[in-house]
Amino acid sequence: MTRSRASKPASVAITPQRMDFAFENVPRHWFAGDPVVTHFLNALSLTFPDGERFFVDSVRAYRDRISDPVQQKEISGFIGQEAMHSLEHNSFNEMLSAQGYEQEARGGQSLARKLIAAGQARMSKRMQLHATAALEHITAILAYRLLSDPALVNRMDPSVRDLWIWHAIEETEHKGVAFDLLMEVAPDYRDRVRTQLAASLALASYTTQYTWAFLKRDGIHRRPLVLARGLWRLFGINGLVSRTLPMWLRYFRPGFHPWEVDDSHLIAQWRHVLQEEKLASAA
Repeated sequence: MTRSRASKPASVAITPQRMDFAFENVPRHWFAGDPVVTHFLNALSLTFPDGERFFVDSVRAYRDRISDPVQQKEISGFIGQEAMHSLEHNSFNEMLSAQGYEQEARGGQSLARKLIAAGQARMSKRMQLHATAALEHITAILAYRLLSDPALVNRMDPSVRDLWIWHAIEETEHKGVAFDLLMEVAPDYRDRVRTQLAASLALASYTTQYTWAFLKRDGIHRRPLVLARGLWRLFGINGLVSRTLPMWLRYFRPGFHPWEVDDSHLIAQWRHVLQEEKLASAA
């Protein structure tokens, strides 16, 4: 394979880990007590079990076209990590059901499953790989947003914080795998642009619908000041989502590659944090 100008640093390993997180005593509004940001992230979690399986299927459909053993190893790591993400977020979503959000959690996962099945029926294997690369870019820039701003991580309740740190680390580790495969087997720039726009719109529509559903369950949808404060934390000047916009736009550059931003130092930094927390909890 002819690598792009940027590529994964050799120091970054794509190694699956089963974490078996236990979600105990989780506050209903676990992100800084803010229901809007909490439920935005809850809505994202509903997409992960089936979404990650879609990514795996999309990549598997083309891995037999790859002869480079290094890239094959990266693909194997990607598949393993995504499988673990599905399992851990399934547990997280079950916790949401137990909190009293059963209708939202089950309905949201059912809708995600139906939308993905419809996409698989409608799109060619090539376009499914385009969609995977597009959505992997979104997860990677959200991961970067979290890991590059410790203040955001520290606003999460400890009962769920490690899940989101771990997931962000692994999304960073494998952020180039689907894109590298796409550039090898279907490097059409116009399809890349069109699919990113469509995928972003679909994800935004879904997360809006289910963030609102969670808020309605809490009876907060009629509290304008609470909604305004949460929306500012998402879309304000230093918002969780708004600060990702410049990174999202990079995907539309013809010469883009996920590793043109080398954030491998964040992987090492946060893996150390997780290890320290594990040691402290075992003491």
